[in-house]
Amino acid sequence: MRAIPFLITFLINLGIGVFLFFFLLLGMNGFSEKQAEPGLIFFIVWVLLASLITAILSVISTNYFTTQKSMNFWLAALLSTFIFVVIGAGLSVVGWFASLFITSAIR
Repeated sequence: MRAIPFLITFLINLGIGVFLFFFLLLGMNGFSEKQAEPGLIFFIVWVLLASLITAILSVISTNYFTTQKSMNFWLAALLSTFIFVVIGAGLSVVGWFASLFITSAIR
């Protein structure tokens, strides 16, 4: 049962990261392949770590809601998944801007 919020949160955050990756490629238009490489690698690692961390925190949050707050598992999973998808999307956007900044700074 704990795998459900983990997988849902991880996959949605990963999907948001893939979506932002295509916009990152558009934002790096005009950079050479060698110049864009550090920014792309940074963004990929950032999104994977943010997705993994938010998915783990979603499981911990679901466990907290069910044990401490006596909430139904499905409601707790839905609530914690929503919260950590929003946080993960925010982290992905921060990583997007940081990747563009890193690429511009290296140029």
